[in-house]
Amino acid sequence: MYNKLKGIFFVFFIGIASASGWSQNPVLKPVVDERTELMSIVFRLAGSEEYMNQDIRRYSDSIDIWFKPHKNDAVVRFARKLRLLHFVAYDAVMSMAVHLDIDQGTVRFNQDIRKGSIDKRWGDTGDKFVMLLNHFYQESDFHNFFLSKKALFTLAETRFSEIVNTVDLAWYEKFFGFSPAGTFNLLISLSNGGENYGQKVSFNNGRENLYSIIGSWATDSLGFPVYDAKISETIVHEFCHSYCNPPGTKYFPELKTMAGTFYELVKENMEKQAYGNSQTMINEILVRACVIAYYRDHGAKPGRINQLIRAEQASGFLWIQELTDALSRYEASRDRYPTFESFMPEIIQLQNGLVPERVFSETEEKRPRINSFSVKNNSREVDPATKELILTFDRPMFTKPYGMSYGDCGTRCYPKIISVKWNPEKNNELIISWKLERNHHYSIIFPAPLMMDANGFYLKESYTLDFNTTK
Repeated sequence: MYNKLKGIFFVFFIGIASASGWSQNPVLKPVVDERTELMSIVFRLAGSEEYMNQDIRRYSDSIDIWFKPHKNDAVVRFARKLRLLHFVAYDAVMSMAVHLDIDQGTVRFNQDIRKGSIDKRWGDTGDKFVMLLNHFYQESDFHNFFLSKKALFTLAETRFSEIVNTVDLAWYEKFFGFSPAGTFNLLISLSNGGENYGQKVSFNNGRENLYSIIGSWATDSLGFPVYDAKISETIVHEFCHSYCNPPGTKYFPELKTMAGTFYELVKENMEKQAYGNSQTMINEILVRACVIAYYRDHGAKPGRINQLIRAEQASGFLWIQELTDALSRYEASRDRYPTFESFMPEIIQLQNGLVPERVFSETEEKRPRINSFSVKNNSREVDPATKELILTFDRPMFTKPYGMSYGDCGTRCYPKIISVKWNPEKNNELIISWKLERNHHYSIIFPAPLMMDANGFYLKESYTLDFNTTK
């Protein structure tokens, strides 16, 4: 699972160079799937925060209007109970979606799925849920709602197709050592907001279908969904889950003790990303290291690989550098390690040989800090004639990516930005030119993952600047 950071202004990213001689597969066809929209909407009605977004407003408003009479239907109440008691949320919801069939007005489980294929959080509740879901589907006239949005869905699919470069599906077999006897499927969801998921469906005949489910969070001036080419990285990430989660889960007992220690050191950071336990963290670090290997194999320059590694460290994946280095050894020794799973004992030895507290402290010490703001934080006496804000860092910074966002009170507390630039004489100073109003409260956040130093290390923490101007 990957969560898109939203609400960011003035962010510039360095693109990933792709210079591979490998043959490329046909472009994945993006599809808005009725099953994922159905599940997302049910959990939206149930009040699940990850499905409560308003990112595609013209769509979310229509959902709220159409389904308002069904906010307390039996399946919605049951969804609330499942979330509360078993944390059926986030990717577990999408796991159910791809295990369903909708045929001739009826929602049912796919009859050929292998036992244990669906997310284990559903336990033995799946049959009851699907029965209630089918009733909701029919009573709410869901299919006609879905058909009424065909033009919007077609536009989304077309725009997604236009900007996404071909993902090299052949790489997965080459890197992981096997290819699932099934299909790669790219789904886009207008109701999932900034959340993205990787899912797999296993069938009794041995086939496995892989899904990369990508949310929608950006719009044009008319409120229609738009997509950025960088989304290719998310697609690669989500497909990697189908390869990394099984060995991560299988070998977790041998990783558990040390993983638990790592998790406690970064628990707050992990929980902000909805990674609620060390098992999920292990699956995520495996996926993220493999994504970095994907771009390294496709010609990304060393500087960009370094940025990707530092970004993951800033997200709390403390030993991603060591793991990425280990995967280089894996790729250089495929005669000894024919599959990714065969390399798992080496990964176990690597993690269990580390000292979490030392890795944590060394990583933290390498990360930059903001030493000062030219406007005093929490001041109530800032002159509205102040033309600029200067951020001073404790070291030279990498001057291309930078970013800031609005605070808890939203856009009404965000200043009018004129320009943002680094001081050409001091690359540890960021100068923000703005226009302030009188007697106004302002709140700005400088997120840690959006500023890095010259060595590629991201801010130690996110900073918030709050102040009031005088009358």
